Parts: sequence; C-alpha cells; structure tokens
Amino acid sequence: MTRVIIFFSLLSIVPYISKAQSCKENFLGSKTLYQSQQQKYTAVPKGYVPVFINHVGRHGSRHLTKDVNTSFIYQLLMQADSVNGLSATGKSLKEKILRLEKIEKKDFKSITRRGKEEQQGLADRMYANNSNVFNQAKPVINIAYTKEIRTLQTSDAFLTELKTKINELIVSSAINDTTLRFYDLSPAYTDFKDNGNWMHYLQQLKDSLHYKELANEIAQPFFTPAFFKSLNKKNKDKFTTDLYGFITIFYSIQKEVIAAGYSIADVDMQPFLSCDQLAILGNIDNAEDYLEKGPATNADGIQIKIAVPLLADFIKTTDAFIKTKSVNAQLRFSHAETISPYATLLEFSTAIDTTTNTTSIINKWRADKTIPLSSNIQWIIYQKKGTEKYLVKFLLNEKETAVKGLTTKSFPYYNWSDVRTFYLKKLKSFNASLDTDYIKYLNEVK
Repeated sequence: MTRVIIFFSLLSIVPYISKAQSCKENFLGSKTLYQSQQQKYTAVPKGYVPVFINHVGRHGSRHLTKDVNTSFIYQLLMQADSVNGLSATGKSLKEKILRLEKIEKKDFKSITRRGKEEQQGLADRMYANNSNVFNQAKPVINIAYTKEIRTLQTSDAFLTELKTKINELIVSSAINDTTLRFYDLSPAYTDFKDNGNWMHYLQQLKDSLHYKELANEIAQPFFTPAFFKSLNKKNKDKFTTDLYGFITIFYSIQKEVIAAGYSIADVDMQPFLSCDQLAILGNIDNAEDYLEKGPATNADGIQIKIAVPLLADFIKTTDAFIKTKSVNAQLRFSHAETISPYATLLEFSTAIDTTTNTTSIINKWRADKTIPLSSNIQWIIYQKKGTEKYLVKFLLNEKETAVKGLTTKSFPYYNWSDVRTFYLKKLKSFNASLDTDYIKYLNEVK
C-alpha cells in the first residue's frame, strides 16, 4: 500500500511538470482521428478487375453528442465556483469548459470540418483504387444511413467528393436502422449493456490500475481542500470520466476552435493531466469498448450476434450485383457500435481474439485501429473478365485483412464462392438466413 501511495503522490506532481509535453495520442481510442492504415496494395490477380464495392463506415470526426452544460463536470464546477470551492487550477478548467460550451452549442451531434475531410479522403481513395467500378455510363450507388444526423452529414460529405470524379451518378438513399443501428433494437443487448458480466471484467482492470486512487488524484487539484472533502467516489469517478471525454473530443474540433477565434491553448484540457494518467484512462476506455461491443470473452456473444442483419445484407447485396449488375456500390454510414461487432462477426484476424485476462486486452484489440472516427469495412468484389469468377478482398480501415476461418492461396483475395459459403454457415449458426425477418430476430435473439 505504501508503494501505491508513493506512486500516486508522484503522479500528482507530473501534471505540473508535463504541461508543455505533447503526449502520444494513443490514449484517444475510438476518438482517434482517421488515417488510412495502408497505402500500397497487393497486386490484383491477372485478369481480374474491381466491379462492386460493399461498404459500411462510421461517421466522421464529430462534435460532442450532448450539450456541455448538461455534463456532470460542468455542473460540479459551477456549484463549486458558487461557494468559492475552486482552486486556481479549477478556475482555469472552468474557463476552458465555458469556451468549449460556446463552440459546441450549435453543433453537438454533428460531424466536424475534420470529419468532412476524412470522408472526402475516403471517397477520393475509393475512386482512385477502384475506378473501374465507377467507369460506367451513369453508375448507380445505393446509400443507407441511420436516424442520427451525423451519419447523413457523413454520407453527404462522402458523396459530394465522389461526384467530383463522376459526371453522372445515380444515387438512392434511405435510413436503415435494422442493419445499422441493430444495437438499439435488441432488448437482450440492452440488458447486456446495462447489466452484463463485462462490467465485472472492467472493474477488474480498474482495480489492477488503481483507478480509485487515480480518480482521486485527478480531481483533487481542481478544488479547495474543503470542497474536495465533500466529494464522494462517484463524484470523482464521473468528474474524471467527463474530463477525459472533453480531452479526447478536442482533437476533432480544433478547426472549429480556431474558427471561433480561440487559440489551441484556450480550450485544450490535455495539459491538466499527465501522459501517464491519460495512458491509464485510455487503457480503461479501450477495454470498455472491447468488452461491451467487441469479442470480449465470447466472440459469439450477444454483443456480436446483433450484427447478423448487417452480414446478411452484405451477402444479399453482393448476390444482387452478381445477378443483375444494377448497382455499382452499396455504401452505409453508421457508428462505432456497428463497426466493432461486425468486424468480429466477420472473423477479421485483428478483431476476433477473446480473453478473460483484462490486463492483456490492450495488446489484443485496439479501438484506435478497429473503430477510430470514420472507421470502415469494405468488401471489394473483383471479376475475371469474360467469366463469372469473382474474388473478394476485405479491408478494415483500408487495410487488407485476413479472415481467421477462411483460407486462400492468393491473400488478400478470397474466392467469392468460399466467402459466401463460409458466411451463410455463420448465419446458420445463429439460427438466421438471408430470408430471416431481422426486426423479429433482433427482438428475440438472446
């Protein structure tokens, strides 16, 4: 216990030493700004050309999803300030949060300027790498998005860029929450999210990282001794969580900060914490994503089963292309809660590993690699000219990706017939098929 006290006493000094330091951004997890994870690709087998793209992506970098003044940290700081309970550091934090509120007031739930740029880059590379898909007379694209405004905005940004490459483009679009917001339509998953045993594993990790002491160390400098004494464990926990959330969202809104007339330092809250503290919080945040919507301890658990409607839709739309050639690309715009379980369901090699050892999660699964902002999964379908032979290449965040349960002699290219058989078997293992009523499925799946 003495070692723990000494360790966290040292941590309390670090923020003041480290204020000028720039921490590595690997603590951002799912708030990591998007970058393509591969630039050069494996040559396509001789005679094959890309003919169809099946795509699902997370929305671009975004603003906060709730007004700043509804957060616990905002309300606590205002309460403390009203009774002279803020330290000089606390007053500095309050001013930065007030600036953040002013910037975010009109735009929460929307994507940022950076988010639009991410989608424009994605569209540009999709066209450049697969121009044959779009080099048709009046190519047709189907678009699906969710009820959230940020997915429509993401779709618009992507499409606007694509239209600069194509003279005439036929587009149809619609909301499809069944295949893209399945996590909101399953009572069993809602119960898992609220009461599942994943919470037990997350607490194990927090205990191993001495999170209780860490939250105490983080909150203390912002308040006077008397006011800090009035805070309970839950208060300190929520304060720390909210502060971490504001720090991580800052990277997405830097263009808006400058446009509002502020400097980066006027709003940036990272200097309040040390790099070590941020790394611990990032580790915990990563584990929470892994346990709640990743492979966790069971890659066939409810958190993965709910993605089955999306897999069925990918198979059906690929089948439809091969049969009719009427649609050139199927584009879907969704959320991190969509991408993560789908990557596991597809058995992508970087998204399938399970563990009950919580300290090893960070080495097995990374939110910044799997579900960063604008994260995406693509099936690129290739046809051998003059034949009905098709190959599939899987991309996770534009990186060629292996499927753990599938074999191929020409990685990263898989025979479509093998892929289809493999995933139909996968559907069957979850008592589903291409003809399943997926609204009913999500309501009943356990």
